[in-house]
Amino acid sequence: MKNKILVAAIAVMFIPVANATTYGTDVNNSVLPATGGMAGASVARTVEGAAAIFGNPANLTQYKEGTTFTFGATFLDPQIQINTPFKGSSNADNYLIPTIAVTQGMGGLGFENLVLGLGLSATGAGSDFRGVPNSGDGNGEVIIFMANVGAGYQLTENLSLGFMGTIGNGYAQASLNSNSSSAHSYGVRATVGATYNMGATSFGAYYRSPLKITYEEYIADGSGGFWDDAWQQPQEFAVGIANNSLMDGNLQINADIIHKDYSGADFYKDFFRDQTIFALGGQLTTGKAQWRLGYSYARDPIKRNLDPGIIGIGNNFVIGDIGNPNAPLNVTGPIVEYFQATNAGAIWEHSISAGIGYQVLPMLKLDVHAALAPKEKQTIGVYEVEASNWQAGLGFTWAFK
Repeated sequence: MKNKILVAAIAVMFIPVANATTYGTDVNNSVLPATGGMAGASVARTVEGAAAIFGNPANLTQYKEGTTFTFGATFLDPQIQINTPFKGSSNADNYLIPTIAVTQGMGGLGFENLVLGLGLSATGAGSDFRGVPNSGDGNGEVIIFMANVGAGYQLTENLSLGFMGTIGNGYAQASLNSNSSSAHSYGVRATVGATYNMGATSFGAYYRSPLKITYEEYIADGSGGFWDDAWQQPQEFAVGIANNSLMDGNLQINADIIHKDYSGADFYKDFFRDQTIFALGGQLTTGKAQWRLGYSYARDPIKRNLDPGIIGIGNNFVIGDIGNPNAPLNVTGPIVEYFQATNAGAIWEHSISAGIGYQVLPMLKLDVHAALAPKEKQTIGVYEVEASNWQAGLGFTWAFK
């Protein structure tokens, strides 16, 4: 019984960063008001300025005329359940992810080909197994606020380039009660991208650097001190294609491939493998309305065949025991497998989405979307896991020319 509680407590302290997202530990553009209805597909061409700010910044050059401002939010509800060897569900759900984005064409100052962009979004998640027998009653949470600022520049008639800088401010609370406390810190990352527009067809690509946030002295190391831990969102490589040649130019189809390098990311590399995402989305315009559908496949990132011995997570091989921070507890393969199982939000591979946009006023557009990742089952070590996720969001975009 004591071993089960210890295993649960260690596992839960790592859960928060992964079970709130559609793609491993990131939401990418899948939660944006309009793009969320297209499964986030937006690397080569966008349907809203926010998708350029939080995706490929080269697409900012689509918004050279005047100013656009988007304000929205998406409600996200991950469902995680362990069926064996204990049975219970995490009560950490009901997350609200904001979207604030502004694009500004600089033509009024004589820079016709330059567009600035800035935005604010966040990701956050947690785990809460309090009251679940044999689970250790652990609960923890992490929230990362992301502020983006950058620009896109149309270099030639066909080629656009873009750069976006990100400051991520993270807040983390582990779940070991007597030997942990909340901590916060920040990190920076950059995104560089390009698009090549051939008229009906366009191609896009971007590279996004890692986002490393180090939380200092928040977990007892079992020897009277505390250790730091760096959580590093992985670097990304993305390519995409878009086409609007069908139905008199009223049907736009986007297809993206995104690769996340978890094997090179601090903290995650000990339990995640690399993840590749395929996203397909379409938008049909009829008068003032846009009708959207999307599908994505994200490879399960759970790392298999773990070393049963002491393997460490984030370069840490021991932590303090519950109620006794000076008593060392080794991090072993079975403990990490429990963490992976409880981190079940990462196991779903398929999601479908739909959305509607409507031009309410000449300067105002409303976008709504919903998405579902159907329930999937998986066995990780001795743990049987079920996970599903659904989300719904809306946003308003004002355009001033």
